[in-house]
Amino acid sequence: MSLLNKAEEIAEGYTNLVKSKLGLSNAQDEKVFKARREICDSCQFKSAMDRCLKCGCPLAAKTRSFKSKCPIKLW
Repeated sequence: MSLLNKAEEIAEGYTNLVKSKLGLSNAQDEKVFKARREICDSCQFKSAMDRCLKCGCPLAAKTRSFKSKCPIKLW
C-alpha cells in the first residue's frame, strides 16, 4: 500500500469520526465502526497509544475508514 493510499484511509476515518461527533453519520456505518473497534480493542497488536502495531495506523481513524482493512484480516 502506498503512503498516499494510507493517508487517504486515515483522512476518511477522521472525517467519519467528525461526522459521528456531529451526529451526521448513519446508524449502519456506526455499527460497522463499533464492531471493528471492538475487534481492535481486544487485539494483541493494539498499542498503548491506540495504534495498530502491524501497520502503524491510529485506530480511531483506521476503524472508521471503509477503505481500510485489518492487516491481519480480522475485519
